Amino acid sequence: MGVQVAIYADRDPGGKKFIATLKRRLKNEEIRAWQIQKQAPFTLIHAGDRYTKIRVTFVPAGTPSFSRAARAGLLGAFKNPEPTLLATISDGPSADRVLGFVVGMLTRHAEPLGVSGVGIPLTGSAASR
Repeated sequence: MGVQVAIYADRDPGGKKFIATLKRRLKNEEIRAWQIQKQAPFTLIHAGDRYTKIRVTFVPAGTPSFSRAARAGLLGAFKNPEPTLLATISDGPSADRVLGFVVGMLTRHAEPLGVSGVGIPLTGSAASR
């Protein structure tokens, strides 16, 4: 299932502003390390050649994918309050490095993206790494 990252975005129910801002910043090359792979669900890949097989998929709260992750216990300590979005990093070689890149992007661009907090639930498969 990969590693989850809980993303909290104040005053952005459903994460629409977060996704729209992230798309715009990628298009304007304000964030260069990432490329959009799919629009729905919104999926990025890291631009570095070594990491292109690892996908980062963003799903907002209230979607079936988010609900499945919550029911499976993948939110860990971050289920209350519920995060705005959940980013899932696919399994594979260097997935741990990509996790670091995702957290770095979210923290460096926190203000324009509206990110107020980031959590990495260390439950299930993530805890055993």
